[in-house]
Amino acid sequence: MEPRFGEGIIGREHPAGLLRAEVDRVTTSHGGLVLVAGEPGIGKTTLVGAVADEARRRGALVLGGACWESDTAPDYWPWTQVLRRLARSADDWAHAQEAGGAGLAALLGGSATDDPSGPADDSGPADDGGRLEFDRHDAVTTALVAVAQHRPVVVVLDDLHWADPASLRLLQFATQHTWFERLLLIGTYRDAEVDAGDHPLRPLLLPLTAKATTITLTGLGRDEVAALITRTTGREPGAGLVDEVHRRTGGNPFFVEQTARLWHTDGLADTIAPGVREAVRRRLDQLPAPVVEALTVAAVLGREFHRQVLAACVPAPAAQVDRLLDRAAAARLVLARGGGRFAFVHDLVRETLYDGLVEDERQARHAAVVRAVDRSDALAGRLIPADLARHAWLAGSELDPVRAGDLLLAAARDASGRLAVEESVRHFRRALERTDEPARRVRVLLELAGLLHHAGTPGEAEDLLVDAATLARGTAEPAVLARVALTAHAQHSATRRRLDAGALVREAYARLIGEPEPERSTRALVTDLITATETLARHGRDDEALTFSLWARHDTTWGLGTAGERAVVTAEIREVARRGGDRDTELWATSLRWVALLELGDPAFRHELTAFVTGCREGDVARQRMAATVDSGIIAAFGGDFAGAESCYAEMEGYGEWEHSDHAFMAHHLRWALLLLRGRLAEADALLDRAGAGHPQVELLRGITAAERGDTATVLRLTAEIEAAGTTYPRPVSSLWLRLRAQ
Repeated sequence: MEPRFGEGIIGREHPAGLLRAEVDRVTTSHGGLVLVAGEPGIGKTTLVGAVADEARRRGALVLGGACWESDTAPDYWPWTQVLRRLARSADDWAHAQEAGGAGLAALLGGSATDDPSGPADDSGPADDGGRLEFDRHDAVTTALVAVAQHRPVVVVLDDLHWADPASLRLLQFATQHTWFERLLLIGTYRDAEVDAGDHPLRPLLLPLTAKATTITLTGLGRDEVAALITRTTGREPGAGLVDEVHRRTGGNPFFVEQTARLWHTDGLADTIAPGVREAVRRRLDQLPAPVVEALTVAAVLGREFHRQVLAACVPAPAAQVDRLLDRAAAARLVLARGGGRFAFVHDLVRETLYDGLVEDERQARHAAVVRAVDRSDALAGRLIPADLARHAWLAGSELDPVRAGDLLLAAARDASGRLAVEESVRHFRRALERTDEPARRVRVLLELAGLLHHAGTPGEAEDLLVDAATLARGTAEPAVLARVALTAHAQHSATRRRLDAGALVREAYARLIGEPEPERSTRALVTDLITATETLARHGRDDEALTFSLWARHDTTWGLGTAGERAVVTAEIREVARRGGDRDTELWATSLRWVALLELGDPAFRHELTAFVTGCREGDVARQRMAATVDSGIIAAFGGDFAGAESCYAEMEGYGEWEHSDHAFMAHHLRWALLLLRGRLAEADALLDRAGAGHPQVELLRGITAAERGDTATVLRLTAEIEAAGTTYPRPVSSLWLRLRAQ
């Protein structure tokens, strides 16, 4: 006879009954949201584990994910784990992919066809806001609902008090959209921490409680504590011992079990520790000093750690570290995860060790991790950029600020490549705090401003440009101010409140070249500034500055009749990137080079396009994969492969990058162009109606569509309105205006 759900869980009959009813309902009717709350060690995970076992016995698919206690954890981390576990069931994953499609790809750091159950260099991308967030939430929810059409689904998210905001918003979204589906969502969290009032996730967690069946676990009663001690140790405790354990632990099952084990193994019957931290410390004190030291280093590394990294930081020979880990595992303080990775049995063990370090020692140990990785290329692959950034940040003054800044910037760029904008911004801000040298600080400000500009927050981007200009004016390097001026000019649409880009260009010109002639246009001054900064970079052999100048030259020359010049510039950008090992820049230069060659009618464009698409799809950078998909779709459309183009654009929209303010319109634009090629003009008009003012040149597209339809009156009216308004178009868009006038 199979055990009844909840049997064997001491003192939890009523909560088990509530959860049993939820399992009954999801297997026969519909699901909902259950939140299991309580303090650390109160038994939340044990109870939910029993729910999972019961649900599996009832034929449900159980998926789980745990949040990580670190503000450097990648966004959507628990949901990434859920999707990876879903992928282990081939049939269920097929249903999920069919429903969620490419929308799942950004969270998994790869394309929708990749196997997400394998290792990845990120833990899931972060929330980008607006439509991007909606699309991701809808993709995950739709995928889970699709699986629930075939069998009940139970999703367990552990430790929500450590979740990132994006993960909680996704949970709220799924809760609101799956009430009538056979999908049961279960979350655990520490209510005492959240209810304190200053918890950053309180505004997100509290609204969930209004929609949930909330089960709050409290401490066990005295008789239940006695029963738990007996079961844990196999010995009947005396009345005095039970009273003492119950009083000191408050009936917390984890505390009780740990104390009972110490009493059983060490005979601490009359000196029970007042808390588990003391109990863990007492247990650690029984171990040899080298084992405790190894565990202390491991505590700095995190909840999970790799033996190779531990050996480099102890430091000790690998064989000795293995013996130390064996001793720690025998003491049931750590357990092996496979592949050389280990984890602490309980977080409290790690916390006890880490909290035992004074602040200066913590910083020194985090700095030692970075230095160990710097000494070994093999170790670099054991820690993702976010891990290294965490150590660099927590190292404080113990680590060279330039090195710390480099690691934080690397993590910011890695997160940006995964389309995890919030995470990227967080790393950039920390890099600023670690960067004092003015010229370097200006570069970080400009990079962050560019990210925020693309992410749809131009006001804050402008504020950063203002700060960069102020800082650059105080340096003795006029090229630094020139870089700020060129960046501000390129982002002119976002810099109208506080920063006059034209005036800044003239100021930079005066400092770098000389007082400009009053009648010279801003465009001419920009061209001269680019030439001057490029010359300085070449003379100084500064590849980073040279790359900036070459990109500026490319962007300012973009337009009709400049393909030859752009082909040369992108070739040099790529060459500079290759000698510096900058794969990302190399790929973007290749992308723009194939465009220039196509404009020139050079069949070599096909080779460049293939190199770009292949290079992007070989990696796990979501932004690169999305760009490869876009370019592939464009060529497919021009080649008449409309089905291929549709497939590419569907995958493209799944990434959600199009919500970014400066090119959000491009998803509509590409589909409009495809509809025109297919002669589906009514659908093109309807698409433009949906795009509306979101497309900066919508009147041009309406006019071209009318011309294709033979609607002369509309064409003449729109053209006259454009001319009467004195509208001017930037060079990259001028071809649309010429096309309309020609038609």
